[in-house]
Amino acid sequence: MLKNFSQQFRISNIYIFLFLIVLSSIVLRLHEINNLPKGLFGDEAADGLDAISILEGNRPIFLTENNGREPLHAYLISIAINVLGRTPAAIRWPSAIASILTVVGVFLASKSLTNIKSSLIAAIICSFTIWPIMLGKLATRPALLPLLLCIFIWLLSLAYKTSKNLYWSLSGLVIGVAMYSYTPIRLIILIPILISPVIFTNKPLRTQILPGFIYLFVSFILISTPLIHYTISNPSEILGRTTGVSIIATDSTIKESLNLLLNQTTTVLNMFITPNGGDWNLRHNIPKRPIFDPLMSLAFLLGLIITNLKFSINKRLFLLAWIILSLSATILSEEPPHFGRSSALISIIFVFPATGLIWIYTTIKKHSNKFIAILIPSTIMLGSIFYTIRDFYFDRYLDQPDTGFWFDEQCTIAASEINTFLGNGWTKNTNPPYNPNNITKPDKAVFISSNVCPQYSSSGYYTLQFLVPFDINQSNIVQRYTPDIIKETNTLPNQLLFLSIPGEETTIGPWLENNYTVSIIDGPWTPPDMLENSWLVYRSIYANRTGSIQ
Repeated sequence: MLKNFSQQFRISNIYIFLFLIVLSSIVLRLHEINNLPKGLFGDEAADGLDAISILEGNRPIFLTENNGREPLHAYLISIAINVLGRTPAAIRWPSAIASILTVVGVFLASKSLTNIKSSLIAAIICSFTIWPIMLGKLATRPALLPLLLCIFIWLLSLAYKTSKNLYWSLSGLVIGVAMYSYTPIRLIILIPILISPVIFTNKPLRTQILPGFIYLFVSFILISTPLIHYTISNPSEILGRTTGVSIIATDSTIKESLNLLLNQTTTVLNMFITPNGGDWNLRHNIPKRPIFDPLMSLAFLLGLIITNLKFSINKRLFLLAWIILSLSATILSEEPPHFGRSSALISIIFVFPATGLIWIYTTIKKHSNKFIAILIPSTIMLGSIFYTIRDFYFDRYLDQPDTGFWFDEQCTIAASEINTFLGNGWTKNTNPPYNPNNITKPDKAVFISSNVCPQYSSSGYYTLQFLVPFDINQSNIVQRYTPDIIKETNTLPNQLLFLSIPGEETTIGPWLENNYTVSIIDGPWTPPDMLENSWLVYRSIYANRTGSIQ
């Protein structure tokens, strides 16, 4: 009885500790979610537009806009929009929640591969690593994939250990759902092919796995059949984004392809610990920061060695196949290393530094006292946590002008200005939820220059489309204009707002002054570039009909 009580107490402590880890991840990921990042990136807004379409009754199997995307993220956003309206917060909540739950997922997946201590440490590292934090801040599809894959690994481990058909079926269900999450899943599902030689040449393993794998396969097919059918019917739409970012050229020689592949692989492998080797995209990462800081890099390298020496051959092959396929998505595409396209790796990568830290603890404990054995790995972890909090939060990375620019801050400001003028929708100054079905139509009109947040050169086009609660393409309240097709002033409402490119005010201002009182205000500027040059994005021209009541 005392033994059972001790065991239950130990289990309770484990889950209390895990709860505290998750709590820390909640604070990190939900911190100022309404305001930071300052802008709403166009790709995020594109998912928001699809979510609105879902709320209107559409049920897409695949999203064809914005180069084609899997729909699961948009369905989740539609739930948030139904509660919070057309706001940046509604776009970000699903990714933030997925990033928080991924910490739990990493614990479960790591526990399947190692032990309780290692899995708790892996969860801590995941909680305080900038890569998964940024996935939760950038409200796009990559944030969903690590969570689903963690759950898949956990269920697959349970299925393998217990031989229960329920777990095999649930594994297939989860990986089937993952097919609707993010494109690199198409590579991850090739893992059975890579490890099949081991399964089929090992009779006990074959006998144990194959019957359950049938259940996995059947449940996977049942869930993914709609997408498979859509793919067969519309192959160009499904493959459009993949071929658009692929580095593979059909006219390249074998030597050229091999050299390119070697260069890409080297570039991608640098993302783990090499200074300035990480993703340079400001939406994915603090530019060029590697996945692991200098302190955690030591634990990661040790973990690679220890897992290779002490893990079973089956686990090593599984991890190797997972790493190869997870990295292939960024190795074979443009802009390597790409933290979004390699997000599948999050599900297993923290096993390695956690194993390294456990090895440091056990090795020191053999040759010294327990206090020193705990102190050194704890210092490494606390130092790594300090690096993250300092660089990401104390330095307010998401609040910096360059970061805002990469998140289409200028177009977000434009949307806020339009909504403030119209008295509808989200604004930067006040951010309450509102009912998107209760939009008033004021006696006002907004005209946006075709060169302000244009579709052909800026994804901020979608930012305006989502945040402004009127259809810019069809509404008479908000519409695009070119200077040569502006209407007669006597047909326009009493209050007008023009967002014009600098210089157009010299034409529009005098044209309005016969019937309106006109004021002109500079809009946002771009942050200085490397040559310290900055550009005015637009000028706001406010016009109030002479004699009308404001």
